[in-house]
Amino acid sequence: MRNGVRHLLGAGAGLAATPLIAAGFLGHAHLAPEWLALGTLAATMAFAGVLAGSRISPLASALPGLVFTGLGAAAQAGMPSLVPVLLPRAYVESYLTLLGTWALPMGCLLLAASLFPSRWRAAVRAEPPSPVREEEEEAPAPPPLPKRIPSRY
Repeated sequence: MRNGVRHLLGAGAGLAATPLIAAGFLGHAHLAPEWLALGTLAATMAFAGVLAGSRISPLASALPGLVFTGLGAAAQAGMPSLVPVLLPRAYVESYLTLLGTWALPMGCLLLAASLFPSRWRAAVRAEPPSPVREEEEEAPAPPPLPKRIPSRY
């Protein structure tokens, strides 16, 4: 796959992953059975791990990382948030909890995973071996052995 296509698909995956990760973190807080809440949290973490460690474009982890780091840092700094303005009142408390707890660590993790230069390069394809010429295949004949010198004894 060409590098441009890989980055385009990674950007799409990153844009789709941002609300999915947020929904996973918000969903685990509202589930009644404890095992279901832990399962949702584990699935969210596994999904973020796939974004952070896969061979898809680093944009898949950089875009959600930028969003979560920015919102989490703003919440930790005490800056007024757009969350109360953009969301219905029933969801405001959940999102403020998300911004105060999981957003900053998850954003830093996803951003750190995007920094490796090897993730930005395309995978190197193995080239087929070049055909070897017949004259290169044959080893040269060894030099002749010296004649035996008779001994005096």
